[in-house]
Amino acid sequence: MKRIILMATCALVLAGLMPTAPAIAQDAELREYTTEQRWRRQGRLLVDLYSAVVALGEANDMTAEEVGSWIGEFYVERGWMTGMDADGFTRWLHRNVTSMTGAEAEVVGSDPDSITVRFNRPVESRMGAGDQNLGVSAGEIGAMLRAIDEAIAEGVGIGLEREIAEDHDVLTITSLYGQFDVANNDIRWARAGFFNWLNWLQFMSAQKASGKTAREIGEADAALHAPGWSGSRTPWQLLRGMIWNEMSNPNAECEVLSASADEVRARCRQYWIGVVEANEESFGVTPEDVYESGRAFRQGVAEYLGMKWSQEIVDGWVVMTVSRGEGSD
Repeated sequence: MKRIILMATCALVLAGLMPTAPAIAQDAELREYTTEQRWRRQGRLLVDLYSAVVALGEANDMTAEEVGSWIGEFYVERGWMTGMDADGFTRWLHRNVTSMTGAEAEVVGSDPDSITVRFNRPVESRMGAGDQNLGVSAGEIGAMLRAIDEAIAEGVGIGLEREIAEDHDVLTITSLYGQFDVANNDIRWARAGFFNWLNWLQFMSAQKASGKTAREIGEADAALHAPGWSGSRTPWQLLRGMIWNEMSNPNAECEVLSASADEVRARCRQYWIGVVEANEESFGVTPEDVYESGRAFRQGVAEYLGMKWSQEIVDGWVVMTVSRGEGSD
């Protein structure tokens, strides 16, 4: 219950930390900030976030260490795999710690199985008067952050020893070479869905390089697979099969809008936009390419079955209509 309350109220408290923009005249100009200034502001807000989380935990009878352990375990359960080595864990820790301005890190020793690294504590320089921020001390924030590291290290099979000095921490990170305890099925499903998209983008990239348009790629795919859809004899059966395939990705979201024996309408969210845009530079495949190829595939299968398939994008959803009768829009 303590953790549920912490999660439920965190967003409300953090929202209160954000300043409300005053009403301004239309001819007013907003100040331009440098990247360094924006980065430092992000660090300031991050300290507020840390303080708020610690304060919420304490309000629910959780120590800073307990809050950190809970956060670390939360991350491990939702995206980590055991069997990490010292090099990988050190690079992950370095990337996170040095995301704040003023952070410093230095490797002070290493051997094939372990790395010793020194980190300063940039959070302390951003605390308010009396070493307090929102009623939380730098020591409490440090205790939470150390507990996060320790919980993740334990979760991924890493040995972690820490010496706390006056203005820095020295960590010895050791590879334990334990068994690979794979993630839960939800994480594995999401990972598989991601790789399926990368494989499809690679396939489309190769096809485009050979001179095919996105529509021609979809039409060729339909010609190859349409005979396997012969069991779909009604608009409902065809749409159901297409959505069944769509829902193989954990991020997919579809719903039926209307249905009869002769016509079915449904919509599916374009959840894949992000992964396509993130890899557009690598593969040369755009969201428009993916949409057009998918539309050509569905229309080709529908025509093979003597049905009509039409679709359009409405507010981030692909709205699809399947009806009896040949021809597609």
